[in-house]
Amino acid sequence: MHPLDPFGFGQPGFRKHARRFDPADLDRDLRGLVVAITGANSGLGLAATRALAARGATVWMLCRDLQKAEVARATLAGDTRLARLDVSSLASIRALDIPTPDVLVHNAGQLASRREEVDGLERTVATHVVGPWRLSRRLRAATTIWVTSGGMYTQRLDVAGMFAPPEPFDGVVAYARCKRAQVVLARRLGHHAMHPGWADSPGVASSLPRFHRLTRGILRTPDEGADTIVWLAATRPSPPAFWFDRAVAPEHVLPWTKHDPAEEDALLARLSRLTDTS
Repeated sequence: MHPLDPFGFGQPGFRKHARRFDPADLDRDLRGLVVAITGANSGLGLAATRALAARGATVWMLCRDLQKAEVARATLAGDTRLARLDVSSLASIRALDIPTPDVLVHNAGQLASRREEVDGLERTVATHVVGPWRLSRRLRAATTIWVTSGGMYTQRLDVAGMFAPPEPFDGVVAYARCKRAQVVLARRLGHHAMHPGWADSPGVASSLPRFHRLTRGILRTPDEGADTIVWLAATRPSPPAFWFDRAVAPEHVLPWTKHDPAEEDALLARLSRLTDTS
């Protein structure tokens, strides 16, 4: 592995892992499959949309900025459709009007530099945890995929800290905590989760400029980062699991990130209360 990347999250790791991929897994006709992808106008979401639509799937691009989404959609072939969705907003989720998809991909995300609120929630947790939870209940897709991040490996589940981040606000920690919660939710709900490794995207360059400068020589392309999303949507393996490069991955690599199962119960209870009262 590359000295900057002992876990294989970069492009050298992807190329090594890809040697075991079965090309037949993605050599298939996906006509009749309906996929909805949040944040589909750039980065991993756009790469996954392109790959799935090229194989015949109908892909709903659920995007906050329709103007940017239309520009992105113009570069695509296949059956792609567009709907406005700000996943951090309860009103936007309620207003969404699309058919029930076969596959729902929770991909939209952001790494905030300062604390912001939406619907009374800190925006990071609204975007990555509460919104996707509500959207899952709204759409009831047969298969759901949560796109998380290797950054979650640095954090344990901390429900109180996630919903009320301490001052001074640290967007990187808030993001990683929410990504940890996504993996927990996926497991508890019987959904798939995956992390894409270190993929180059506009979000990485703008939110983590120092990290981007240090690693840009080994970052994965968006297509490489999205590969497991596409593979999961196309093959829908059973049972659901947490995946990295088409293989089941551990949820923890650092012992201090492990948590009491009661913390998972607290997360589910808090989300249920939020949904029941909204």
